[in-house]
Amino acid sequence: MLFHMKTEEKCNKLSVYYRRRTCYHIIMSDKTKRRHMPQKLYEWRDIMGRLFDTDNVVWRFLGRVADLVILNLLFLLCSIPIVTIGASWTALYSVTLKAVKNEESYIAKGFLKGFKENFKQSTIAWLVLLLVGAVLFVDIRFAMGLEGGFGKVFGVTIYAISFVYLMIAMYIFPYIARFRATMKQIFKNALFIGIGSFPFTLLLFGVNALVLFVTFFSARAMITALAFWFMTGFSFLAFVTSYIYRKVFVKYERVEEPEAEVEEA
Repeated sequence: MLFHMKTEEKCNKLSVYYRRRTCYHIIMSDKTKRRHMPQKLYEWRDIMGRLFDTDNVVWRFLGRVADLVILNLLFLLCSIPIVTIGASWTALYSVTLKAVKNEESYIAKGFLKGFKENFKQSTIAWLVLLLVGAVLFVDIRFAMGLEGGFGKVFGVTIYAISFVYLMIAMYIFPYIARFRATMKQIFKNALFIGIGSFPFTLLLFGVNALVLFVTFFSARAMITALAFWFMTGFSFLAFVTSYIYRKVFVKYERVEEPEAEVEEA
């Protein structure tokens, strides 16, 4: 009987011990959870904040794609009359030349402003390029049918003139979008800039040639390329080449001298 009482007492003591120990672990676990819960909430809030932060890489990329889609749509709509293609190219570059430096925030407003302000000069430049391009196309077709020494000399001359023509055509609309000048100065400066920045000119030739090659590589590629051109093709090309144009134009941009600012103050 004594044995049983001691055993029962021992069991009771053990039972009380384990109950207290279990309660202790529960209490400590609750304290730990309470202590760490705010930190986890802060971490979750930081994660959600970074996810929906408009300054993160994903949102900036999506925003840029949306801007290019809007620009491309405006370019296509404003180019429908054909005569206004020059003004559309200038308006497109007036936005993308600023966008590559994050200087443009209102895409549609900037495009329409550039279209309106540069309409006259861009249209004249486009019609001149269109006329000269048509004449050069006829001359090249004619030169291909010639034989002998005269045919070779005439062909080389026409191809050289065509190269100069393409060089002016590549620079003229971005130049109008970036600088103010007379029509005579526009054509002259487009030629001089193309020659003076010849490595960048060759790079621009390469980019445009690559785009044309990919577009007309095959019938299947043309179908895919058409969808691309309708969505973001023209604005994407202008955006990519604007990085090159900014590097070219930076040495021709007028920089205000500090002395002039001091005198005005």
